[in-house]
Amino acid sequence: MALLMNDKDMDDMLNEICPEGETYQGKAWGTLMSGTSKMLALGALSNVYCYVGVTEKTLVIAVLETLDISHIYGKICIPFDEFDEVKVKKGLMPSQRMIKAKSGKTKIKLSLVNNTITAKIKNQKQGIQTICEALEHWKK
Repeated sequence: MALLMNDKDMDDMLNEICPEGETYQGKAWGTLMSGTSKMLALGALSNVYCYVGVTEKTLVIAVLETLDISHIYGKICIPFDEFDEVKVKKGLMPSQRMIKAKSGKTKIKLSLVNNTITAKIKNQKQGIQTICEALEHWKK
């Protein structure tokens, strides 16, 4: 059982759910906020950790189990062209980015932070930047 989020688990889990024929442009860990409708469908009522990746065409999220972050609890894959709305804003902390996105009935609230207390991700800052830029590019 993993105690900290790490690069190996992130790579393994995101690669497991990567859309066929696509490659990741950026990866980071984040927190899915409790208002995310897909989380409610999965049965999660509180904030949960996740690994987030963007490919050329898709936002991919591996939702982690609450008590054992070494396992995927659920997955969210949304092609960029299916987004109805995307907002990327700065959070309360200088290194935090908040992403709100809507695709049909699916609503996502995601917090990305360049924080090494709960994770050992080497390129977290660069991953956040790539994810935010990709979503901003596809914003309608």
